[in-house]
Amino acid sequence: MIDVSVSVERRDGTRDEYPVFPPTIIAFERKFKIGLGAAFASNNVLFEHLYFLGWQSEKDAGVVIKPFDEWIKTIKNVDIIDVPKG
Repeated sequence: MIDVSVSVERRDGTRDEYPVFPPTIIAFERKFKIGLGAAFASNNVLFEHLYFLGWQSEKDAGVVIKPFDEWIKTIKNVDIIDVPKG
């Protein structure tokens, strides 16, 4: 199982971290037709994949947010954070 979180930094300087839970992973894989691990395993990561993961993670955390195309206009950066096991 992939055990990660994402850090979402907004243009206003605020930053939050959200866990990537199974519903987020499934939504990603259904949308892009690629496994989450495979999507981020290469050096050719698509920014849309990264930002969608941030948007979906924030949405799945219960934050009321705008539709993706509007939300992305408010974002400065999204990073994947590995969560150490054990």
